Parts: sequence; C-alpha cells; structure tokens
Amino acid sequence: MHYVAEVRAFLLKYYGADQDPRMGEPLHTITTKHRFGLVTVNGVLHQIIDIGMRMLTPRELYRAQGFPDNYIIDHVIEMVEVGGRWIQKRLQLTITDQVKFCGNSVSPCNAYALVAANHRQLRAVAA
Repeated sequence: MHYVAEVRAFLLKYYGADQDPRMGEPLHTITTKHRFGLVTVNGVLHQIIDIGMRMLTPRELYRAQGFPDNYIIDHVIEMVEVGGRWIQKRLQLTITDQVKFCGNSVSPCNAYALVAANHRQLRAVAA
C-alpha cells in the first residue's frame, strides 16, 4: 500500500506526550534537541523521502523582492587591466551566487520609499 498523501505532512512538533500538534500550522523552529517524530499510518512506520517542496528560482526570488524582469542577475561586469588598458570582462554568476546576491539586496520598493521620504524632508528644510 502507498500512503504518500498521508505521510507527506507528518513531521510533527514534539515536546512530550501531552502536546497536541496542529497539522494546519507551519513547522516551528528546530531546537538544538531532536524533538520531531514520524507518524505511523495504520500502525506502520513510514519514512519521508520527499516532502514535495520546490525551491524558488533566482528570477522568482528577485521578483518577490520587487526587482523588474529586465534586472540583470546572471552576470556582472568586472573591469580588468590588460596591457595597461582597462577592459570590461563579463563574469557569469552561478545560481548559488545569484541567490546569495538576492538575499543581500535592498528591495527597490524599500529603497524608493526611503529616498522619497528623505527627499520630502529635505524639501521641507530647504523651504
């Protein structure tokens, strides 16, 4: 028998026998002690192999941050000196680097709001 649908969401927050885990809530932060249990289905212990989640692509992450689709995320331009002349060199970014740079970015929406708020303040001081 296959119990994939029943097993998929059965990692439980476990702090003792008196706790009542709620299946509709997200999984809480993992503590330093092992406090998770697997659920049995009809008395049979099951192992979770794939929890059925998909990681977001770098483009999806940048969209979630508010970056436009034409924002370049797959390469950077580096200036290098060759024979006494400076030239532009295009460096491809790995997916890991694209994700890292998105995580370290400032959302354009937040940056715009911050600059707009300060600009209004500067206008008021100048007047």
